[in-house]
Amino acid sequence: MCQNTVVIGYTRAGEDIEAKCGSTNQWGGQALCAECEDQARSRYPQGWRDAPGDTCRHGTYVGDAWGPDILCWRCEAE
Repeated sequence: MCQNTVVIGYTRAGEDIEAKCGSTNQWGGQALCAECEDQARSRYPQGWRDAPGDTCRHGTYVGDAWGPDILCWRCEAE
């Protein structure tokens, strides 16, 4: 994460509530600035917020939040 701040909510008076990029927001998710959000989307096109996982050396998505799940036929054939 970076050093940017992110608006995660508003007070009753309408003032912004800000937090550091990467902090937990009020819904338990991760608050990211626009730059970090774009980086995450390009790194995890399969939906990084639900299952960030990882990719194998062939570029195939092979994991999720609960651990590895080999889905690459080339890795399985090795």
